Amino acid sequence: MASNIPPPEPMKMTGDLHCHWASFRSEFEDYLLATGIDKAEKPVQAATLRRLMGKDCHHVYKHNLGLTEEEQKDAGAILDKLGQYFTPSKNVIFERYVFGNLKQEDGESVDAFVTRLREKAATCEYGALRDELIRDRLVLGITDEGARRRMLREKDLKLEGAIDIVRAVEVLDNKLKSMSLSSSVPGESINVAYGQRPGRRPTGRPSESASTSAQPQRGTGGCKYCGTPHRRGRDLCPAFGKTCRLCGTANHFAKVCMKGGQQARQLNAVDDPSLGDPEDYGRDERDVYTAESLGAVNTQRKKWFVNLPLHRGVQRCQLDSGATCNVMSMEDKMRLAPKAPLQKSLARLRLYNSEWMSSIGVYSTQCVIRGKTHRLDFEVVCTSQKPLLSGETCERLGLMRFTIPEELNKVEHCKAGELTRDCLINTYNDVFTSPVESLPGDIHFVLDSTVVPVQCAPRNVPVALKAAVKAQLDQYEKDGHLTTVTEPTDWISNLVIVKKPDKLRLCIDPKPLNRALKRSHYLMPTLDDVLYKLPKARVFTLVDARDAFLQCRLDEESSLMTTFWTPWGRKRWLKLPFGVSVAPELYQRKQHELLAGLKGIEPIADDILVVGCGDTEEEAVQDHDANLIALMERCREVKLRLSIKKLQFRVREVRFHGHVLSAEGLKADPEKVRAVLDMPNPTDAKGVQRCVGFVNYLSRFMPRLSEVCEPLRRLLDKEVPWHWLPKHDAAMTEIKTLVTAVPVLRYYDVSKPVTIQSDSSQTGLGCCLLQGGQPVAFASRALNQTEQNYAQIEKECLSIVFACQRFHYYLYGRGDVTAETDHRPLVSIFSKPLLSAPKRLQSMLLTLQNYCLTVVYKPGPEMYISDTLSRAPTPPQRMDIQYRREMVCSMQQEQCDTAAIQQADYLNVTCQRLAQIRKHTEEDVCLQTLKSVVLGGWPEHKEESPMAIRDYWAIRDEISAQDGVLFRSQRVIIPKSMRPEMLRRIHYNHVGGEACFRQARDTLYWPNMQGEIKDYVQQCSVCNEYAHEQQKETMMSHPLPTRPWQLVSMDLFSYARQDFLLMVDHYSDFWEIDLLPDLSAGTAIRRCKAQFARYGIPDRVISDCGGQFDCGEFRVFAREWGFEHVLPETPKG
Repeated sequence: MASNIPPPEPMKMTGDLHCHWASFRSEFEDYLLATGIDKAEKPVQAATLRRLMGKDCHHVYKHNLGLTEEEQKDAGAILDKLGQYFTPSKNVIFERYVFGNLKQEDGESVDAFVTRLREKAATCEYGALRDELIRDRLVLGITDEGARRRMLREKDLKLEGAIDIVRAVEVLDNKLKSMSLSSSVPGESINVAYGQRPGRRPTGRPSESASTSAQPQRGTGGCKYCGTPHRRGRDLCPAFGKTCRLCGTANHFAKVCMKGGQQARQLNAVDDPSLGDPEDYGRDERDVYTAESLGAVNTQRKKWFVNLPLHRGVQRCQLDSGATCNVMSMEDKMRLAPKAPLQKSLARLRLYNSEWMSSIGVYSTQCVIRGKTHRLDFEVVCTSQKPLLSGETCERLGLMRFTIPEELNKVEHCKAGELTRDCLINTYNDVFTSPVESLPGDIHFVLDSTVVPVQCAPRNVPVALKAAVKAQLDQYEKDGHLTTVTEPTDWISNLVIVKKPDKLRLCIDPKPLNRALKRSHYLMPTLDDVLYKLPKARVFTLVDARDAFLQCRLDEESSLMTTFWTPWGRKRWLKLPFGVSVAPELYQRKQHELLAGLKGIEPIADDILVVGCGDTEEEAVQDHDANLIALMERCREVKLRLSIKKLQFRVREVRFHGHVLSAEGLKADPEKVRAVLDMPNPTDAKGVQRCVGFVNYLSRFMPRLSEVCEPLRRLLDKEVPWHWLPKHDAAMTEIKTLVTAVPVLRYYDVSKPVTIQSDSSQTGLGCCLLQGGQPVAFASRALNQTEQNYAQIEKECLSIVFACQRFHYYLYGRGDVTAETDHRPLVSIFSKPLLSAPKRLQSMLLTLQNYCLTVVYKPGPEMYISDTLSRAPTPPQRMDIQYRREMVCSMQQEQCDTAAIQQADYLNVTCQRLAQIRKHTEEDVCLQTLKSVVLGGWPEHKEESPMAIRDYWAIRDEISAQDGVLFRSQRVIIPKSMRPEMLRRIHYNHVGGEACFRQARDTLYWPNMQGEIKDYVQQCSVCNEYAHEQQKETMMSHPLPTRPWQLVSMDLFSYARQDFLLMVDHYSDFWEIDLLPDLSAGTAIRRCKAQFARYGIPDRVISDCGGQFDCGEFRVFAREWGFEHVLPETPKG
């Protein structure tokens, strides 16, 4: 029986000896068991082992194991000794590294790859995670992209399930490869079958096309005008000058006429001269394609197929003129090119039934037709449908020709007097819907040469926002708004991140740059410049430039000035960025240049007013339509894109820059005085006192003041009890009428300075626009519940933002705007860098960068108007939202909801830690006092503030409160009870005091934090134990030699139980190695003489202090051969 069982193969002594030994031992033990030798005497088993182990292994057994006579007779002892010899000390980390880099080899089956993974995982000590990690490595290491995609779609994928998937894909792939392709054609010919239906033979005439082998010269083949092959050129075509008998037109024969009802029969022979290189047919990833015919072909019409040579094979494709992209199934792609990668696709495919299908990716390949190479991009899908060729591809390859009758090619143009909104949008669809492009001419910034360029220090981006910030930067760069900077730049700003509910807004802090930019002093137009042109205006249209600033491209020099830091390198704006002070004037000048010469067009900022004038309504409409069409043509010419959402088409009344224009003339905007007209009546004596103070401020512009206010003044007498009567209602109504009427409410004058006065109370905001102390417009609104919980400094800043947004038409583009506030800390925050403010204030300050404001302090008792309006606010209405939407040339589409800003989102602090800080803050008496002062407002002087919080006085303008946690700018204020724990965590790695402070200052703050960190580090016992050790002296470099083999270093080393002498040339790093039979000085000298005889005697030889070199024999050798021998004082030298 034993003779019938083959013995195991001898032990392999090359490669991975450990694995070979484990395999041999397992086979040998099975062999003993199968043959019954395991029951024989031990010497018999040992002899069998020696007979089967092989000659090389037997050599190891004889000379390296050191076995005793007893052990040589025991097979078990021999196996154990050999196991110890062949099993090196295992490094688990290295084994896992090898496992983590395993990939399927070319030609390796799935089962072989899985077996290799299991074998390697057995050496990694993964424990319970072994199957999961094998599954992950299988997904990552498999070469079949389709199998990987199928596995990634599974939610709870187990190892066995993953193996089943890849096996199924491998089996399917092998079957497809084994199937014969009956439709294969040789060479480059393309056969077209007409009208073929399933189960039927092709009908019609057979193809008469000649193969390219018979037509070697380019330009020969079936001519699309005569149908016969000839050289290119109209003079050589027999159809040139002839008249078709079917359609009556010249220069072609009836047999190829497309209008006579007969389709072309030789599509594959058409040579389209418009075909170009493959690079000309790239696809824009941002487009959304539709495939109307995907998966549904009308069985009542004919199907057209073509056998197309693709990637060393032939693919049968269906021609579909209704499809707008090429489509291929994953199965066909894997058959043609299983290893070809798929490019990322953003396309969504719409089926014939309006359903949508996602594309797996784009497969790019090439097709050679008549000597021309064409690039084809296929959207790969999961269906089993035949590949489709789009109409554009069919025409490009010469497989189809499209002719449109001239009478059908006429486009209905808009005519004056017959214009409608839909007709305008459809005719000029490119103006309203095309992506934003660059207007003609570049924008140039002029710098003040006396200003020193500023390169701000980079700031860290919160870890939680890094992925979103990177995605937004990539999108901006893809859209052409940003680009990466590698060269040195004089100006570097910081990135400012504003988080919105659905996305991020990325801007730069432009304050340093704004101080250095020179204004172009372009005269900004005003409403007065427009009114005198409108004597007979009856019809109006208002259009708005879409993303106005992003349509203006910067020149190279100006673009470099907008460079800013990001964690992924520096970026710079290619388009006009938001917040730059000179942007409004530059944009206004460009808009005037682009629209110059147009009649009835009045552009102010990015608002464009179209006016129709005439004695009758019909004349005005005719004039209006002609002017609007001329504007649309100009916009199309200069690529100025307009917003379809803000189009107000042919209206009789339009609100334009703070006034209402109508056929009756100029009307006052009721919104300018709504805050006063809707102001509620006072409910107590203090309310009456504020109202009277408000009126007294305007007394010099109001007649009959004493008479009107007399009933209200009586309510202020201490002897008169409070009782509101109808006469008081009449007095309040008359006061409101006087305040909102001319001459109290003056007309806006562009030539005079502007002052905005804003204030906030616990419940509302109030503001007023003043010129020369006389009001131009009023505004107020109530605070919502979230805004009422803002810190006082945030409310005061919000009132300025509200004033600027409400009076935007008057303030935008001006450089002489003064903002008055009764909150002194707010003045200093405007002079500090943007990033030093809390996040919520950052958002407000960023919005105010669109205006050139000078913020000044004015005592509260002197701000009668804004104080009165803020304490009697009007409820929010839809008009407030409309004002925000009508902001021009600002970040109107990016207006940030300050209530949605969460300061904690920008911190590297976990939710659990933040909750702990919130709890300890509530228990900290000092921080609770600080919180109440922050929310209620700081006093005027430091001595008036509570003693416990005076340490925070110097940074009072940077402190904010949110969700029970206090912040200084972007750092959280730590309660006193948590500071010892924070100190331990800061010094956890036992780095120095300065390093600890640098780590903590980005996230944490408390008074004297730096001093406490320094003291804690100095008291650390671990640091003190090692702090005073003598520092090791730095190694000195040898001087660089001037020629080869001038300076040589030598040393001895051992490898594989043999000794070698290594020599290295310092000039070239050239090295020589000599084998040493022994370690004597004489042997080393003989090897040196051989090398010196070959390359020359060096000037200096450096070695260590080994016995071969530090001896009299070597010193004699150095003296006789004339080189300097240098021995270092320490082994490291």
